[in-house]
Amino acid sequence: MIDAILKHLDDKYTIKLSEEMIAIPSVTGDEEALAHYIKEKLDSYGMKTELQYVADGRPNIYGTMDWGKPGKRLNYNAHTDTVPAGDDWLTDPFKAEIKEGKLYGRGACDMKTGIACSLNMIKAVADSGVELKGELSFSGVVDQEATDIGAWGMMEIPKWRSLDGVVLTYSYCGDETKPIPLGLTGKILYNVKVKGKAAHGFRPHLGVNAVEDAAKIIANLDKLNLMEHPNFGKGTLCTLKTEGGYEKYSIVIPENARFEVNRLLVPGESIEYALDDMGKLVDSLELKSKVDVGVKPPKYEPYICEKDEPLMQALDKVYQQVMGREPLYEYAYGITNANIFQGEQGIPCIHIGPQRGGAHQPNEHVKLEWLPPVSEMYARIAYDYLS
Repeated sequence: MIDAILKHLDDKYTIKLSEEMIAIPSVTGDEEALAHYIKEKLDSYGMKTELQYVADGRPNIYGTMDWGKPGKRLNYNAHTDTVPAGDDWLTDPFKAEIKEGKLYGRGACDMKTGIACSLNMIKAVADSGVELKGELSFSGVVDQEATDIGAWGMMEIPKWRSLDGVVLTYSYCGDETKPIPLGLTGKILYNVKVKGKAAHGFRPHLGVNAVEDAAKIIANLDKLNLMEHPNFGKGTLCTLKTEGGYEKYSIVIPENARFEVNRLLVPGESIEYALDDMGKLVDSLELKSKVDVGVKPPKYEPYICEKDEPLMQALDKVYQQVMGREPLYEYAYGITNANIFQGEQGIPCIHIGPQRGGAHQPNEHVKLEWLPPVSEMYARIAYDYLS
């Protein structure tokens, strides 16, 4: 029966969808038009669809298909937002252009061709008349390029928290350019507020300099206890922002300062562990300022997806069938919606999509040769997992 599905895959349709979606700007915060476009397509395949507005003008789009047979529930997930186009494009970023076997445009690889391949697969399943077990669904969520309010909003709905598996259509193509993740780092964004005491700048001994105490903490960040994981190694630290002192020149000891530090977490390090670790560092410095160690969104738990997990096994088998070789895997430094679905909710996740080029850069593109095999892998994974 898989052959009946495969013969309905239409590679020209995938390209057409990709071109049309690239022509719909969906920079973070402006995803509504694309959500309605996808809804129209899902409706035409016979899916039950719904929009979930997680903020004004910012809907997630969901589609569901089932055949009244008990079984697993598999979701194909993508984010509908892109980063801004930026400068230095050689083509119009919102008008897809094909040159030398590559499709150019903002969102080409991140991740509108991944969406197109999944839509091609869903249409093929619908047109084939093949009845699977359980449920096949699609989710397009907003805001992944920012703080992930879309994925968090999706997990507020009980039926999505009870999924058996999620295929994330990110451009992890399983070769040396982008191995498939067997797990991902987590992340915390420390928001550290330092409260000192104002005094005349000529008499600093009468005050407590919040900026200098903040600097002492930053200078000692290397003393944080970053755990080491056998597969990931250690996480990373990066101070992203500092602020404090006068807005308009005045000779006053600054009584307030604030800084933000990005920390990637490896499995074994929870968000609570990272908060406690920073608190211990601050206490060890015996500063005169009062220090509040907090976090800002977004924050993510790390996770590992074992290779013997059924969905990962399905991916491994299908990849070898379609690509004629074993996929490359890695324990990846990065964040995707899988940190929320699996790291927070325990839903098994896999990543597979077209080979990327220039994600978040000018002249973003995808190699057209990757679209047919990705559509086929999506179809085979759905068939294997739901039958």
